[in-house]
Amino acid sequence: MTFSARGLARTREATRAVAHGIASREGWRWPAANGLLYSSRVRHRHAARVLALLVLLAASATAACNAITSVIVSGADYGGASADAHCDRRYVADGGQASAFCQEVVATIAASQFSDDCRNKFRATPGAGLCPRARIIAGCKLDKKSDDGSEVWDWYYDVSDLLAEAGTDAGPDGGPTFASPVPTDVTAVAALCADRTRYADGAEMAFP
Repeated sequence: MTFSARGLARTREATRAVAHGIASREGWRWPAANGLLYSSRVRHRHAARVLALLVLLAASATAACNAITSVIVSGADYGGASADAHCDRRYVADGGQASAFCQEVVATIAASQFSDDCRNKFRATPGAGLCPRARIIAGCKLDKKSDDGSEVWDWYYDVSDLLAEAGTDAGPDGGPTFASPVPTDVTAVAALCADRTRYADGAEMAFP
């Protein structure tokens, strides 16, 4: 069998056309599919990165809120902010003389100073908030007006459990565990509230 030059040329052209057609079809099919897969991965990665960023921002915001709250609580004496505080005179450090009451100040702008005086002057136990309510007999609300508008209560406790544990002579130098007075009932507390030698500006009987 013989082929003319023109026939061979036509055969080569047809072969190129078929090859080009196959390449063209493959070129449209796979790049598009790979492109969609890639785009999908990009979108997923982008979404994951955005979600991670949002989580970090939320965590940062929570930490910031906690830090701000801590600053507000610890800085209650500044900027006119007020706070409640108490000084529990029942519990004292070595060398301190215990008393059977706890003094509480409400809405004061001098909470830190009050706590420092409690610790340094009386060697007693300061704390934030109100005095513990357990074992209170009754109290006296002081009539004296404070410069910052705060209110003060002295709460008297049944300390029989503490005396049973420590004894009656566990105070400094072997003295009384609790300084006088040590009221044991509501009548005794009422007498203290009415005592102007103890409360020069007066005090009113109170219950928690």
